Amino acid sequence: MKHGSNNRRQRSRGGGSRRGNQQRTQVFDSNGPDVRIRGTAHQVTEKYLALAKDATSAGDIILAESYSQHAEHYQRIINSFEEDMQQAKARQQQQDDSSEQEDAGNTVDGGGKTKSKPRHKPAAKPQKDEDLGLPESITGAGAESEVLAE
Repeated sequence: MKHGSNNRRQRSRGGGSRRGNQQRTQVFDSNGPDVRIRGTAHQVTEKYLALAKDATSAGDIILAESYSQHAEHYQRIINSFEEDMQQAKARQQQQDDSSEQEDAGNTVDGGGKTKSKPRHKPAAKPQKDEDLGLPESITGAGAESEVLAE
């Protein structure tokens, strides 16, 4: 009987949050060409690689290739676990960043209510040329006075 084939209800309320850890420690029951191997994906991969090496040294290249293909299958499982973990970390980082941005945009007033801060500063009113302190040669103020003087 294979493990995990029972249909009993899961008792935890985790919502799948522990799934990543369960995948890494999941026990596989592999029926290879001449041998049955049981263990985690890492253990099964290492065992098949060792068997492939032994078969190669014994001169059985067909059996060695078969063991290598089994090892490759379990290596792909390991790679998918690692990819899933990286994606989960990226999603968690995005959630953390977005919650930090939301927290930075809100304040609590004296009554305990949350007030939203404006996300952008209002645009500054245009300043007059004389407020900028630019020389008259740049602003053209001297040219107007010369035209008026004529």
